[in-house]
Amino acid sequence: MLRFLLAITLGAVAGEAAAGCNKELLNVEGWSAKSAAEFRVKVSIDLRSTAPKPIRIIEALVYFRDALDGEIGSLPVERDAHIPVGGSYTRVMKSAPAHFDRLLKLRKQDVQTHVCVFAVLYEDGTKEIF
Repeated sequence: MLRFLLAITLGAVAGEAAAGCNKELLNVEGWSAKSAAEFRVKVSIDLRSTAPKPIRIIEALVYFRDALDGEIGSLPVERDAHIPVGGSYTRVMKSAPAHFDRLLKLRKQDVQTHVCVFAVLYEDGTKEIF
């Protein structure tokens, strides 16, 4: 019974977190993963902005899931990333967490990605919080 209640609680919290973000301001155009050192993975993520204005500061995470909707993990977008309108941005994590080694084993078509933007400060000083 305790496990059941815990599962329901975690599901509710996860749903709230997903509802508090914008999944359309940034899109993953591509990603790559390479073995960096023992138990380390270097992950590179190419993002494209669909924001109406240039971005000066951003709070966002890139999520990776497998084809059966199992969580691989998430990586932050660099907070001080300057991203022009329609522009691209590449984030390189030289030492992604150890569980990202799954990206070395999985086929690219078996990995789903999305970006969750929680807040953004545009170049003109306006803010959006989702």
